[in-house]
Amino acid sequence: MKFSYPGSIGEVLQGRVKGKDILVSFPVNLFTQVELVDKALDDDNYKAKEFLKNLLSAWGIEQKVHFKIKSSIPKGKGFASSTADLCALYHCLLKKFIKAYNQEELIKELVKIEPTDSIIFNRACAFEYKNGGYYEELGEYLEFYVWVFEGEKEVDTIEFNKSIKTPLADVSDLFDELKVAINNKDIKTLAQISTESIIRNQNRLFYPILDDCMRICKERGGLGLIGAHSGNMVGIIFESPVYLDINFKGYKSYLLKTLKKAF
Repeated sequence: MKFSYPGSIGEVLQGRVKGKDILVSFPVNLFTQVELVDKALDDDNYKAKEFLKNLLSAWGIEQKVHFKIKSSIPKGKGFASSTADLCALYHCLLKKFIKAYNQEELIKELVKIEPTDSIIFNRACAFEYKNGGYYEELGEYLEFYVWVFEGEKEVDTIEFNKSIKTPLADVSDLFDELKVAINNKDIKTLAQISTESIIRNQNRLFYPILDDCMRICKERGGLGLIGAHSGNMVGIIFESPVYLDINFKGYKSYLLKTLKKAF
């Protein structure tokens, strides 16, 4: 029994909206695949193991379940690799035990493990990622391309959110604009909002190559920037596929595409 789930690309929006810390992310064409297997494997994925234990306990199931994970999603860079692992595992378990998908159940179990990315939804949503107490559907995901610069250093989501003292910037005005942009399928405005969201939060998570990316974006016809809320990635948004012959020391670069659905 297998299930594949995508990672995410940065945050289209990150910040405080009416007193709530929210994120808006889009799924991207990087995937994790979880497969249920017959025997225990030497796997150190403690988050998935804890999620599995908690969920089976909530369902009143004492049966031993084992899994393996194969993923193309970079870990610790801001692509929601852990969220993707747990969502893929959840869908596998739904199949195995013939359970109905339950959004509230999934949110509850995910936020027990760690701050969670908004790609747990099949449509674009604003999500209170630390406690799951609020989410608001914004519309369909939009398809666009991102030329990614992925840094070498990994960031532990749990430790980052525990240690960071600087609050997210207020983005209430951007949130209202984003809802309109998604409804109108307006990628250009979405990219401008994403860029402004990064700029406002630079004192919380510094992006060393941000100014260079801004310059390249203007020179190469990009629409704006997108960056990881807790990770090491900055990307340039394009409406069509591109190839940029540009490299930064300590960064990989490649093209990704957003998806219309997460699952």
